[in-house]
Amino acid sequence: MKRLFTAPTRIAFIFALTLLLLPATHAATSKSVSSAAAEESIRLGFYAGARREWSRDDVRGTFDLWALELAKKFQVPVQIIHYDDTVEMRQDFLAGKIDGISADAITLVRQYKLEDLAEGYATIMKGGWNLMLFSSKASGVNNLADLAGKRIVLLEEDQAGELYLETLCLRHHQRPCREVFSDIQRVSTSNQALMRVFFGKADLAQVYGYGHDVAVEMNPQLGQSIRKLTEFPLRSLFFAFYSTRVDAALRQRTVRIMRTLHTYPRGRQLLDIFKIDRLDIAYPTELQPVIELEREYQRLRSQIERKDRRR
Repeated sequence: MKRLFTAPTRIAFIFALTLLLLPATHAATSKSVSSAAAEESIRLGFYAGARREWSRDDVRGTFDLWALELAKKFQVPVQIIHYDDTVEMRQDFLAGKIDGISADAITLVRQYKLEDLAEGYATIMKGGWNLMLFSSKASGVNNLADLAGKRIVLLEEDQAGELYLETLCLRHHQRPCREVFSDIQRVSTSNQALMRVFFGKADLAQVYGYGHDVAVEMNPQLGQSIRKLTEFPLRSLFFAFYSTRVDAALRQRTVRIMRTLHTYPRGRQLLDIFKIDRLDIAYPTELQPVIELEREYQRLRSQIERKDRRR
């Protein structure tokens, strides 16, 4: 059965590919390290997540073509290993079988220790990755105390969004979201989510900043009909990090050229396909807000469960 990639996982896909491309690009542009680069290779573990829009064969074929082209042009072996199981990817990473990992922030926080990760890259989107919760001005929802009994629309298979929303429900209503909202709907895009609010099919929508900006640009009236209730800062949802075991010189060379990817015609073309503005240097400590959110969620859930057992 073919397995398909969604828009967010397409971002992760291109992001993983870029992590492979960057060391090779430097090898082609720096004669001083060309002989050393020829002996280097990068093995990147790639986890796309549960949902798919591209077939697995398409993804593997695209990666193979890029790897062949880069290896021929830049004389740097590149390899990507696709994982369906995050536990297996983590085991291979810790065992040194792969040099880096590419995944969403929730997977990284739940599977890895920050001290095992070295610098890497983050996808930067116009409008940003911040999680935003909007209500219809006509719904009567003015703050987080007004959520009970309302209809909300979320993005499908959005672990970060669900973690944030569940934390809000526990923090403000001492109940999981399924007991707070009268209806929880799921759609594939931020525009669809916000348009459901616009047309009165839902009272609230949780989306990412870049999706909100696109939706409002497409329908300026939308911005006048919704109210932002809260926002969670996320620099990015998708990261790629090297292992601390990877040679520091290789990591540093990659860092030096990373910000120029969007200036190369092929690199710009690649980013434009997925509407990514650019890639930027990222450090493991940038996962800290998500770590703190996960801790708060676990703490609140434990408190509620203890109260329920005492009843």
